[in-house]
Amino acid sequence: MSLINEIGRGTIAVEKAQIALTNPLRSSVVILIGVGCAIGVGEPLATLPLAFGALFVQMDDPGGPFSRRATVMLWASVWMALATLVGGLVSNDFATHFVIAIPIAFVCAYASAAGPRASLTGVLCLVCFSIFSGTPIELLDSFTNAELLLLGGLLQTLVTISPWPLRRANGIRSDFAIFFRGLAHACSTSNLEIISSSHATRLQLAIDDLAVYENDSKGELWFKRLADNGREVRFGLLGLAATRDEISNPTSRKIMDDLIYSVGDVFQSIALTLVWHWRHQRLLAARERLLIIEGKARARAQEIDPSLIDAVIVPLLALAETAAGPWPLGRASGIHFFDSRRKPLGPMLRAHWRRNDVFFLHAVRLTLSFLVAVSLAQLLDLPHSYWMPMTVAWISKPDLSGTTMRIVSRIFGTLLGVFLIGLAFSIFVPNDLGLALIIGFGGFVVLVFLFSNYALAVTGITIFALTLFELIGDPVNETIGMRIVSTVTAGVIVFIVALLIPNRSGSKVELVLSEMVNDLDNYSDKILRSIDDRNGELSSDRKNLLHQRDLAAAAITAATYEVGHHSMRPADATYLFNILNSATAWCVAAEIAHTSAIDIAAHNQISREVAELRARLLSIHNNEAHLDRGHSSKVDHPFHQLIRNAHLILDKDI
Repeated sequence: MSLINEIGRGTIAVEKAQIALTNPLRSSVVILIGVGCAIGVGEPLATLPLAFGALFVQMDDPGGPFSRRATVMLWASVWMALATLVGGLVSNDFATHFVIAIPIAFVCAYASAAGPRASLTGVLCLVCFSIFSGTPIELLDSFTNAELLLLGGLLQTLVTISPWPLRRANGIRSDFAIFFRGLAHACSTSNLEIISSSHATRLQLAIDDLAVYENDSKGELWFKRLADNGREVRFGLLGLAATRDEISNPTSRKIMDDLIYSVGDVFQSIALTLVWHWRHQRLLAARERLLIIEGKARARAQEIDPSLIDAVIVPLLALAETAAGPWPLGRASGIHFFDSRRKPLGPMLRAHWRRNDVFFLHAVRLTLSFLVAVSLAQLLDLPHSYWMPMTVAWISKPDLSGTTMRIVSRIFGTLLGVFLIGLAFSIFVPNDLGLALIIGFGGFVVLVFLFSNYALAVTGITIFALTLFELIGDPVNETIGMRIVSTVTAGVIVFIVALLIPNRSGSKVELVLSEMVNDLDNYSDKILRSIDDRNGELSSDRKNLLHQRDLAAAAITAATYEVGHHSMRPADATYLFNILNSATAWCVAAEIAHTSAIDIAAHNQISREVAELRARLLSIHNNEAHLDRGHSSKVDHPFHQLIRNAHLILDKDI
């Protein structure tokens, strides 16, 4: 029941930082125009490849520098057009279809070895192959379909990169906006969200985009100020959040809560301003409100450390000034039109060409699942034989946890989409214009939720696809039951194959947690002994700890959604991780405030218990006899209390 609950929560969870409306709205208008033009010239069959091309290529938009976006989207258009062509050519001969599907499915899946963007391109190509090799409606000829899909992709690409000559760095600003939106959401929820490792990941993705600038150009320096101050304020926020629960006075606690909430309001305003500069007035107003709360917090200096306030407020005000001030745009930005960085694909693909490699096994699993789906659809003589293999392409992931979540999200999203479109068509029968508007709306929903909630994105793609087929003469209400059955059947196929050839990403939870404890030991030892960062060792230990924290978070998430036995219950691993995360945040706060020195006896006791914690985790991972906790004397110290709580989790787990 716990696994079902966790999967259910994961299915409906929405990553609000990833939600943006501008690009999805623009892209859905392009889709709507393409569909409208095809209807206007009396060629409704042309809407299918045009609309899919425009939507799928936009889904493959990587963001960031325009040169990267143009390269990825253009190549995606070409590869998807080729997949469409091949799918159409083999659609009338099952034997040829089956044989050709083997290398296509394998190559599309193995593309994951080249990175997340190549993985998505591979999935979209396999989806195109599935659709145009199994659609029951008599479409245009294969070459025309491929050309129209390519045209839809090219139109979407041209519109997306149209601001490129203006050198406004829209994509890079949007990446930084995602980082600040994530921090804003965290400040309005809980300490666990504030100290989450996802913020560091988002910031690094934004920083990686800066190679498009000339060294020391105005644009690079402007974005580096955002990055440096963003890193500092995140660091300070870790410390501030760590001390919130230690405040006993209700009035002071309320002021601390208001301070963190006001910080989040400024983050949200910075994110808005980075997208729309005219929103800087909102940012200025949020800054003034923050300064009022800051004054109240400083008046409580005995309970709210001023150094922790400074660690947040100083870089945050610098961020506000940078975002609200003039932007280095156009010729003054120093931006290159082309990003010369290119990772060669050959070495990446060859590095994973091993039978036990995660991506090689993913290609084997997807190929096997795809062939079973193609064969079953043919055997059952399904009128929409493309739906089952298409679903297999969408939901197969390299690891068991990712596949499980995709299956559940796909079924839930499909059911919701089918229900909504079936309800709408049972109430009224829209004309061609109404169908075009629904298609555009479906595309909008897909693009809004693509990276924030997969189930809702599936709802959008279901509305999009079913309405498209309604437009070309395939009545939706007559095939709803078949589509639901095909979706569930595809999920069963993929899940069975994933269990037969499993890749359990969550199998090393205890090991990565023990490594996190080891890095925490190194970092906390220097903090508790009040060693400064003169030689950079403290910063290095902190960096190592935060990196290991990211690995632990990923492993626990995977274990949470994986069926089967776990040496350590995922729920307990999550509790333990949260405690270690809080201990990390406490160390950060102590580093900022310089208030951590303790006597030698207490330090030795804490160090001993941290070492015992790591040893106990390793014994669980190695399936050895569980180690009992040694004798522990009480040390009146917040860090020691956290370590004791961590031991209590292991006492419960064993």
